[in-house]
Amino acid sequence: MIEGLSTRCHELGTGLQWHLSSDSFLSEAIFPVGTHPEGEEEIVLQPYFLGATKQHGFLIDFHFRLGKGVKFNRRVQMLSLSLDEKFRRNLDYYADRLAKIESFTANRWKQLTPFRLPGTEQPLQFQSDFQGLPCEKLKPKVYIVGSGAGRREHKGQFIGVKDVGPWEPVATCPPLLFMFRQQDIDYARRLARALRGREPGIPFTGFEKLFRAPLEVSSSPVVLNDFSRAEMERALAQVVGPTGPTHIPVLVMPKDEDAYAVHKAVFTHAGVPTQVCSTEVIADNYALQWSVANIALQIFCKAGGKPWKVKPTDENSLIIGLSQSHKIIGEEHRVEKYFAFSVLTDSSGLFQSINVVGEGNDEETYLAQLRKNLQAMLAQNAAHFKKVVLHTSFKLKFAEMQVIQDVVRDAVANTAACKFAVVKVNQRNRFFAVNRNVNSLVPYEGSYLKLSRDEYLIWFEGIFPDNPSVKKAIPGPTHISFLKVSEERLIGDETILQDLINLSGANWRGFNAKSAPVSVFFCHLVAERLHEFQTRNLPLPPLHEIKPWFL
Repeated sequence: MIEGLSTRCHELGTGLQWHLSSDSFLSEAIFPVGTHPEGEEEIVLQPYFLGATKQHGFLIDFHFRLGKGVKFNRRVQMLSLSLDEKFRRNLDYYADRLAKIESFTANRWKQLTPFRLPGTEQPLQFQSDFQGLPCEKLKPKVYIVGSGAGRREHKGQFIGVKDVGPWEPVATCPPLLFMFRQQDIDYARRLARALRGREPGIPFTGFEKLFRAPLEVSSSPVVLNDFSRAEMERALAQVVGPTGPTHIPVLVMPKDEDAYAVHKAVFTHAGVPTQVCSTEVIADNYALQWSVANIALQIFCKAGGKPWKVKPTDENSLIIGLSQSHKIIGEEHRVEKYFAFSVLTDSSGLFQSINVVGEGNDEETYLAQLRKNLQAMLAQNAAHFKKVVLHTSFKLKFAEMQVIQDVVRDAVANTAACKFAVVKVNQRNRFFAVNRNVNSLVPYEGSYLKLSRDEYLIWFEGIFPDNPSVKKAIPGPTHISFLKVSEERLIGDETILQDLINLSGANWRGFNAKSAPVSVFFCHLVAERLHEFQTRNLPLPPLHEIKPWFL
């Protein structure tokens, strides 16, 4: 397909601007459609076989390519369609993206087609519009909040927790120990007042009322000279007692990724979860108003509380999220350290643990350890769960995926009482689709469509049938692929897809945090931090011994 298109573009001569881009996985034709000082607007065509309809064709999409040496800024976000012309969140993202694509097809597609494949006489014929596919809808997420006899089902996390309390409260929250530079003391005081619900202009009810637990703030804060590793180690000594952490450190610092990584590595290595809030957020009334409840939520989770869970399809099932964070050095991108880990939740989204499942200085040792540890993990959990589903990250390489498939295939053969499945979840994919039944073109939350026998697109966020207005920017679909581990499907596709939707509501990073399955999203958060720690030669955390520090 790409060769036929390339030949046709050459036939049209030098007046047509285009170029090919290829790697080991795919080839694509790129057509510039707009030039700006910040970069290039592009329409990208990729050959694709749509298994659901058994049709060959192209995926066509819009992309903004950042120019060399250009820094990412709000203007770039606008040109990428994530912000509108007034630099606000672009609520018309789907319509604007489709307009760019349809402008290209209306002006260029008739020029480019029909064309012939190499070695053929008859030209290929293309339909004039995009292919429509039947779309199904999964059940909406239901949150379980409140404890004991007061436990309730609710449609929303924040209102549910506010009305009846968290799913698993804490008897006491460890005292908060604020850490800041002397010049940032007023920011620290403002954040402390906001967390207590006492800051004028910030309509937050306060940590104690929301989570039904007293909040104590230490009267002896740690005043930092800077955010160097030495200062972080000095501050760490103030919160570690003979039996473990005595406080939850709350660091107030300017936005600085290096300083953040240093502090997080030092504290998590010692098994101490921390909370960070930037001076920029605290200084901005609007930002603090929307952030303070989420900051309180993260503190509550790091204190050992569990704010809510989602109503699962099956109580007796385990979800294992798998990802990696290899240490890569040099321009040749040589792997110096191989590292893979798992995040375990049940199908209600309750975080259970992080475990190292593979580690080594060479690939052979790493893969052998990955195989051994994964076999042990499946054997151990098969005795306690009726269903074990592995959610793998798009970051995993072929050799790693092969080990996972082999181990699960063996588990299927040797374990009659437990069912298994492996699902690859990719949020960074090449797909885009629209809902022609609504003006905004945005699909409904929980929509999914089948691309082929083992592939789906699913929308973890979207509009609602009873409220079709777009109130926030809605991301594109997530690509789901089922990996073959047995001759017959042991767990129904729809059950696994429903679990994914449910898990997208279990993100304790915020009440309105990114809607992505926590099995994969938490893996990505941990992987990003571990990559930073390894790149900077910082100490790694004892993953299996610590609360969800990555929130």
